Amino acid sequence: MMRATGRLSFLYAALFFELGINLPFFPLWLKAQSLDSEAIGIILAAPLLTRVVANPLVGALADRSQRISTALVVCSIAVALGTGVLAFARGFLPILLTVIAIALAQGPLIALTDTVALRNLREHRSATLRYGRIRLWGSAGFALANLTAGLMLDWLPVSTIVQMLFISAVVTALAAMAVAAMRLPKAVATTVVGADGQPGQPLLLALTIAGAALVQASHAAIYGFSTMHWQSLGFSGGAMGGLWAAGVLSEITFFGLVGYAARSSTGAAVLLAAGAAAATLRWLGMAANLDLAFIFLLQMLHGLTFGATHLSSVFLVARLAPPRMLAQAQTWLAASWAGLMAGLTSLAGYLYGSWGEQIYDLMAAISAAGFLLLLPVVLSLRKRAPLPLAMGGEAAPPV
Repeated sequence: MMRATGRLSFLYAALFFELGINLPFFPLWLKAQSLDSEAIGIILAAPLLTRVVANPLVGALADRSQRISTALVVCSIAVALGTGVLAFARGFLPILLTVIAIALAQGPLIALTDTVALRNLREHRSATLRYGRIRLWGSAGFALANLTAGLMLDWLPVSTIVQMLFISAVVTALAAMAVAAMRLPKAVATTVVGADGQPGQPLLLALTIAGAALVQASHAAIYGFSTMHWQSLGFSGGAMGGLWAAGVLSEITFFGLVGYAARSSTGAAVLLAAGAAAATLRWLGMAANLDLAFIFLLQMLHGLTFGATHLSSVFLVARLAPPRMLAQAQTWLAASWAGLMAGLTSLAGYLYGSWGEQIYDLMAAISAAGFLLLLPVVLSLRKRAPLPLAMGGEAAPPV
């Protein structure tokens, strides 16, 4: 188990190191290609929209073939190849098409990695906390990328961002190959049965996915345009990297120490609703104050707005979905928030020029809507006994 934990931890670290360069700094590379804010918004939204199709399709194929690790390796290699091509793309249309091609493979990576991790942790009572302590290495990789890339951009040209992305994509592919060499426990054809003895919880599953997707999608403005906004305020590359890293450090703390709160279905639902409430407060604060110190404090809420939402939604979906559809359910979750974030990113790109920081008011309304959708889930699960975690039945023990 320790060997599997180490490989999964390294895969999360490599995967999120790449994202830690992409999310904050890829918009700067796009801006350096002489693209306006509307074009940047379209390019940033396109891969998210692509995932709406790619994620469920890859998830269904992986579940049907039971070759989840193989799908993980193929997707990671395709991302590395596509990123290499991106270095030579010039102009709006070539960049857009290349980014879409990368997204077809990159979209399912996190959901596939989560599925592999859940399968390996299925026999452990403290699966949620163990997952959190594996997943925190992804957050650590993200924070390290924020700081490293931010400091490097104080000395190197913006064109090196794609080169950084290519190197991290290659490392991610190598990590995925190492994970694929593990023996993955197989799911059995059983059905999740709730406390009332009825199989499945389709309505609660749908509300959970919709609510969590709205909360995650409300991060569209900060993911897509915060770095450009902070740059316009005169913040240095190191300061911008530090702001991103501050949020991720709070995420690491959450994953390492608070993950036990999602051990039951009710606990996961309450934690998910708390993340939605924290997101609403965070975006309202972002719209009201531009002081560096205040933004730093708001970034520390990222452990709740993203960390709590991610951890609790992943485990709640796993408890509400049938075991034979575990990968599909996780990709539905990822596809839902990706589709919503695609629309919000495009809208933010259209409105950012005139709205500025007031774009966060719109994000606050989106996360508040997610909170309202999650309330029935909390109330319903409080009346039921905890649901079993849908990780499959007895099979070969994990390595």
